Amino acid sequence: MATMKAPFNFVPLSDNVYFPDWSEQISHDIPFEDGESGEIELKITAHSPIFVRNGHTKEDAEDKNETYKSFSKIDNNYFIPATSIKGAIRNVLEIMSFGKMSQINNHRYGLRDLQLKEDYLNFFQQSKVHCGWMTKNENEIIIADHGIPRRIAHTELDTLWSTNFSEEFKDNQLLKIEKNRTALYKIEKTENKPKSLFYKELEMNLKNAVDTRIMVRPTDKNSGLQGIIVLTGQPSARKDRIMSGDKKTVIKKASGKGFEFIFPIEKVTEYHLNAEEDSGVYQDFCFIYKDSTDWQYWRKKLEKGEKIPVFFSVGNNNICHFGLSYLYKLPYRHRVKDCLPELHKKSDYDLSECIFGSVGQENNKLKGRVQFSHAFLQSDTNKILQEEKKPYMASPKSSYYPIYLQQKGSNGYIDGNFVTMMSDTAKLKGWKRYPIREELSDFSIPEEGQEKNTSPFYSINKGAEFCCKVRFHNLRKIETGALLNAILLNEKAYHSIGFAKAYGYGQVKIEVISVIGCLHSIDSYISAFTKCMEKWILNYLKSKELKEMMSMSVPHETIIPLKYMELKEFVDCKRQKRNQKTKEIEQAGEYLEYYSNLIKNSPTVPLWIKSEAEITFAYKGFFEVRLIENEDTKTYELCKESNQKVNLKVGDKIEVKIMMRGSNIDKLKFIKKLS
Repeated sequence: MATMKAPFNFVPLSDNVYFPDWSEQISHDIPFEDGESGEIELKITAHSPIFVRNGHTKEDAEDKNETYKSFSKIDNNYFIPATSIKGAIRNVLEIMSFGKMSQINNHRYGLRDLQLKEDYLNFFQQSKVHCGWMTKNENEIIIADHGIPRRIAHTELDTLWSTNFSEEFKDNQLLKIEKNRTALYKIEKTENKPKSLFYKELEMNLKNAVDTRIMVRPTDKNSGLQGIIVLTGQPSARKDRIMSGDKKTVIKKASGKGFEFIFPIEKVTEYHLNAEEDSGVYQDFCFIYKDSTDWQYWRKKLEKGEKIPVFFSVGNNNICHFGLSYLYKLPYRHRVKDCLPELHKKSDYDLSECIFGSVGQENNKLKGRVQFSHAFLQSDTNKILQEEKKPYMASPKSSYYPIYLQQKGSNGYIDGNFVTMMSDTAKLKGWKRYPIREELSDFSIPEEGQEKNTSPFYSINKGAEFCCKVRFHNLRKIETGALLNAILLNEKAYHSIGFAKAYGYGQVKIEVISVIGCLHSIDSYISAFTKCMEKWILNYLKSKELKEMMSMSVPHETIIPLKYMELKEFVDCKRQKRNQKTKEIEQAGEYLEYYSNLIKNSPTVPLWIKSEAEITFAYKGFFEVRLIENEDTKTYELCKESNQKVNLKVGDKIEVKIMMRGSNIDKLKFIKKLS
């Protein structure tokens, strides 16, 4: 079994999507024949400490003041916002009803992974990377092309500037601190050093056809070319090559970056980009580099009208993509939504959109027929507010393909090469969920230099109760059943709401206190929804989608801990070792398995259906019953616990739990007698 772990997992995306045939008839003015309007009162009980952040300004977040740390409140009345409750329930309903994954971004992520030869390194080995200067003029981006960048060794810069780069960047301890790996670290150390340089090009090694780098050395003004020194980041420590005793044989090649760049002074041509185009090259660049310290530095200069250094690739007389280093973050071929199954891309309304509404294109918007109120705290706040917590949230980026994309393999090990968003077969892993757990986990410890990136908060303690109301308008019976099913799950299951779910916070039990405006029992609505899904898809209740969702909704003991990996583990799990002679993979990379495969003694977690039944036969403790809602007269044996002492007779109405075998009713279990 592989060792890749995460505090979250995924419900796989189905290739099938359920589109209700009544979606085009939805109206707020013309009621359905079986449409009902009413109100559901809910009680939300915290199974673990819970935190939903208060409304705050950007300045509050930067200062991390009391407003930022506080639980959501109005005049000291603490509440869970309606949007948080609605979001949690809608996500469950989307999964239960085989809905579309429609509420996602469509970003294009970037890749910088030296271990991926096919998807990354091959591009830079086979393509010419240009260098140049980028400026911004209102909504236009201009990139001046200065040709192929030259390289200058750290030892040469040390001589020129009286620095110590050649030794400093061999220090692994120094580079463990993130800010020391940035270009900004070097820029600040050389702020007053001259960047303009006259140079001469060194002879290339003709025996090495792969190495096409043009190295240079400083020279005097009258006998050289002119360029500008450009400093880029230091992703890893420099290691010098190791030679044999006689200095004739290279035992180990040098590794790590030991040089910086020279941009030639002459401009070759220039390219123009639209700065505002949503799916354009510039906007893709901005998204890929949005968390980059170096981009934050350069962006300020760009907005002031200054030019900034970039590296880029050209195709068909246009910029294909660009970045802030020679081996820059390469944009993936596919965007996020390209990795969805085809039916998830349709504009037709799924059941969730029919109920909650859709904010799609202007001509495809649909107003929701369900509204949630805030859920206000029902307890004495002075007794249940806890001490301040300071977690460091170190979640892997959504571009981390061993976790966020489906991979081919077994037991957590890759079969062949990793699938990335460069591949036409890339498919998203699924709906992200945080498994319910028995105990809280310890917060991650920030790496050196990251202490400021904690997210302090005051949570509300386990056992706190909140109440809210859900108002619905003109819902069909199946829709009401889907809503109630998503709210209640089953008697052992919990929802997750709020912040720090990765550590066990925000686990809540939602109960229905009352329902106003419905003609039938709660169970009959849930049963109507379940039967609808059973008719639509074979073995609905045993589908892998429901299995994964319900497995994560109750606590389990897992084979691998529910926690984030350390930085080194993220790198190690992607590493694949190949035989140097045969090129066959000797050590496979790892991927995150689905949650049901990580549970010890993996049980199935059924999605129970409750309903009402009538006793049709009774004799010495043996009973047969029929489901009141069934149109046929088929009867079933009634199962009863040995300690359930109830006098039942023919004609009595009872509540039962329907136990399924595949898509068929297996037996009915007695719950209680109805008055």
